[in-house]
Amino acid sequence: MKALKMLLPAAAALSLAGHVWAAQVARAQRSRLVQARRDATTDPLTGLANRAGLSAALDELDGEPIDLVMVDLDRFKPVNDTYGHAAGDRLLVEIARRLRGPLDGIDGAVVARIGGDEFVLACPSPAPIAGLLGAEVIQALAEPIEVAAGVAVTVTASVGAVHATVGEDRAQVLAAADAAAYEAKARGGDGLVEHDVLSVLPEVEQRPLLRLRELAELTRALGVAA
Repeated sequence: MKALKMLLPAAAALSLAGHVWAAQVARAQRSRLVQARRDATTDPLTGLANRAGLSAALDELDGEPIDLVMVDLDRFKPVNDTYGHAAGDRLLVEIARRLRGPLDGIDGAVVARIGGDEFVLACPSPAPIAGLLGAEVIQALAEPIEVAAGVAVTVTASVGAVHATVGEDRAQVLAAADAAAYEAKARGGDGLVEHDVLSVLPEVEQRPLLRLRELAELTRALGVAA
């Protein structure tokens, strides 16, 4: 009996240790799951939302009017070609930091990097002020950015802005902002085009945007050469 009494505290200690271990394992698993979900919706370079993160954020804003701005950097490739990819990455990180500024403190707002040199800003907005947000973006990018020791560059952007009312299809809203940014780029870049709130949103097309933009750049280059 005495031996049994001595074993009981030891068994209780082992049981407690087992519970502690199980709790630690469960906590670690939850932490890994949270991190995996964060990684799946975050751009690893800039820390902004990626396409999946943008989609999730727009889902959260469903039922609210929003302002959405598409930002397509002008002549970003020459930075990589001239100064290297490290310089290009440094430029993108700083641009991401600047793009957060106009939406700082706005609940539900999101800034996303959806391509190599393409960004989207979206926020709830009962009034159609997407054009003002786009103008703030252009202003935020105006100052030169140091990409290497003693090397600073200024990168402009072609910006498309659209205000979406409740119930409008988010894919069409993105298409409208993209079309507006494309029009700004076709005009020579470094500018803003706002989608007319009275016009119908465009149908979502699977058009080769990158190819079209490359052709627009080539057309302008040939015009200069001529």
